[in-house]
Amino acid sequence: MTTSPSVSLRSRYARLPELAGRAYLPTTALGRLPITMVPLAILALVTSTSGSVAVGGSASAAAAVGEAVGVPVVGWFADRRGQRAVLLAVVALHLAALVGLFAALDGASAVTVLAAAAAVGLTLPSVGGFSRARWLRMTTAEDERSTAFAFEGTVDEAAFILGPALVGIIGVAVSPAAALLSTAALTTVFVTAFALHPSHRVTGAVRAAGAGPVPPLPGIVVVPVLGMLAMGAVFGATQTGVTAAAEAIGSASLGSLVYAVSAIGSTATTICLVLLPDRFGLRSRWVACALGLLAGAGLMAATATSLLPLTVAVLVAGLFIGPTLVTVNTIAATLVAAERGALLMALLNSGVVLGVATGAALGGALAEHFGPASGFAVVGAAAALLLALAPLAPVRRAVP
Repeated sequence: MTTSPSVSLRSRYARLPELAGRAYLPTTALGRLPITMVPLAILALVTSTSGSVAVGGSASAAAAVGEAVGVPVVGWFADRRGQRAVLLAVVALHLAALVGLFAALDGASAVTVLAAAAAVGLTLPSVGGFSRARWLRMTTAEDERSTAFAFEGTVDEAAFILGPALVGIIGVAVSPAAALLSTAALTTVFVTAFALHPSHRVTGAVRAAGAGPVPPLPGIVVVPVLGMLAMGAVFGATQTGVTAAAEAIGSASLGSLVYAVSAIGSTATTICLVLLPDRFGLRSRWVACALGLLAGAGLMAATATSLLPLTVAVLVAGLFIGPTLVTVNTIAATLVAAERGALLMALLNSGVVLGVATGAALGGALAEHFGPASGFAVVGAAAALLLALAPLAPVRRAVP
């Protein structure tokens, strides 16, 4: 008897709580909210306190740079000491950094404020990367791992919609300071809960004394890291391109809503990704996603003067975002031993963060000087980079 797609899909995802425990899924989902909220919350708070959008934007950028640097360092320590102790220490340091930022805003110089914002980003826990590293050890079958990574991609999409929305709602209803304090509360509760979840036991250092050094990351990991850099550029340039288009049309406030539409298509395709047949390999999937993003960039550029067609174009481009992220993560996971998973996933996260900053800067500059449609050229360039990387994508069995 043939299993229907819906039953197959349900059974694939039902396997995840069996592997990790029922509390794991909501804990890891809620634990990644702070990382989606902090840069925007810093932007709002520093801007309102200093009265300068430039200082606020610089503080947000400093936090992003700090995050890009800090996440791999924390991942490196986690691979050696286990996730629980490292995450608990990072939570404490992050809360101290937030106190430092509030203190700096009380009359300190702009340079001090930027340094404090960088410290906040430097200590920001990356639950998404740590969670993927745990799945590397909790899954043994390829279909289990691909389903776990599809789940991760889906909750990432949800977090990047809900997180900024919470910052906006709390900032308007209460204050920008309350929005940043809410990230502290979420970090304290849910990142701590994630650190203490029983699944942390699989991430303890696995090499006993005398067993030899932890194997280094192979140089080929640069390919998926560059892939994530390209994806970050897609995010950043799409955000600025859509915002510029909405502003030119006369509805700048609608830009964020139009951009959020991309998550609808991305979530749907990511959830269903596990139903692709095995013969449609990871490299073929990478190529298909890159081509889809390239077509989406062209559609967005062609429809940049009309909000409704642009919304449809953003939806089409979004269909390929989640599958690309899952594909790159899955390929990366085959390159290293599970005991290096936290560092690897942290590097991928940093690639996205740096890509977002690069894409937003380049896309914003092009949109400002040459019109909204030109801002989407950066999306096309990033998709072209992904396509060029596809033949280099190392597809092999996971390292034992």
